[in-house]
Amino acid sequence: MTPAIPKTQIFTLLALQAVVAFSFECIFPFVNQFLLDIGVVKNPEDAGFYSGVVESAFAISQLITVFPAAWASDIYGRKPVIILGTLGVALAMAIFGVSTTYWMMILSRVLGGGVGAGNTAIRVMSGEMTGKASQPRVFSWIVISYRIGQIVGQPVGGLLSHPERHWPKLFSSWFWHKYPYALPCFVGSAYALLCSIVGQLVLKETLRSRSKGAKIARDGGLSGEASPLLEDTPISSPKKLRPTIRSVLTWPLFSLLVSNAIMVLLTEVFFATYPLFAFTPIELGGLGLSEARIGIHMSVRSVVHIVILFPFSRLQERFSAMSLYRVSLIAWIPTIMLFPILSFIARNRGEDGVWWYLGLAVVFSVWAITGWSWGQFLVISKRIHFY
Repeated sequence: MTPAIPKTQIFTLLALQAVVAFSFECIFPFVNQFLLDIGVVKNPEDAGFYSGVVESAFAISQLITVFPAAWASDIYGRKPVIILGTLGVALAMAIFGVSTTYWMMILSRVLGGGVGAGNTAIRVMSGEMTGKASQPRVFSWIVISYRIGQIVGQPVGGLLSHPERHWPKLFSSWFWHKYPYALPCFVGSAYALLCSIVGQLVLKETLRSRSKGAKIARDGGLSGEASPLLEDTPISSPKKLRPTIRSVLTWPLFSLLVSNAIMVLLTEVFFATYPLFAFTPIELGGLGLSEARIGIHMSVRSVVHIVILFPFSRLQERFSAMSLYRVSLIAWIPTIMLFPILSFIARNRGEDGVWWYLGLAVVFSVWAITGWSWGQFLVISKRIHFY
């Protein structure tokens, strides 16, 4: 009998998973204009390089600290790594909102990415809470929660920028004139703080060594929200030897990791490129959109990503996980080719009318298919045999 999913625990993890997505994506709609406002660049066409450094600082820092974060979660437990990391993201978001120099922007992003690497423990924790039969569904929820973080973060970043212009009666003080991008960052910081408090109160540790030798609920084990995630059992079996890197890094896993690295590179390149593409004036090959419209575009794209994920489970039952993973990677080719076509429509047909919205719908739909790869990667990696 398949155990029920501990929904309160899982949904708390999903809320925490959205924090990193929110903090990473929130700045995309306004970061290019931010650089112009504080004088880092003088012309819009020069913003791409500097915004790329700011955006990549988060990801590079996360890459460097992901293994130490995973090690810490194996030693001190999943829960403290997740909670402390979320608190660090809250601090980093607040600092970014009041940045006045380029290096202050970069350092806040390095901090956010470094502590945000603890979100890897969220996926591990969700896998330890569920059995194999329910893992594909839970892993698809993890992808959806990331998209929800984008859906909320990107429009918040675009729509709440320069509140002194949009709502002068509420935000007329000197602070909002001096820090016009603080409000969206403060909202993201408050969300991260709230999630860390809820996580501290709700989450139950799943690491056996930090739970008094408890046994993790698996298929055929504990079930439901009423049962504890871990139950005390005496340790009678001999201690297992720690696996070597060679025994774990088998060829199937290595090839999957290389493929996933390429997929992640493409994903993050496009997440950073589209706001820059949309911000760049039409005469220079872009779309010439405002921060608010860029946020709306990115939000619509994320909604389409979620809609495309709904047939995920049924398609996986009909086709193999590897087949869907390959399709999602191939979808990058038409996605890349559609960007110049969208620019051509904006330049010759204008940013209105049937052709414009049809072009956006096609770009976002094909782009959304690439999102299948995240869930499929988690499913495939869980099924690889190491020994």
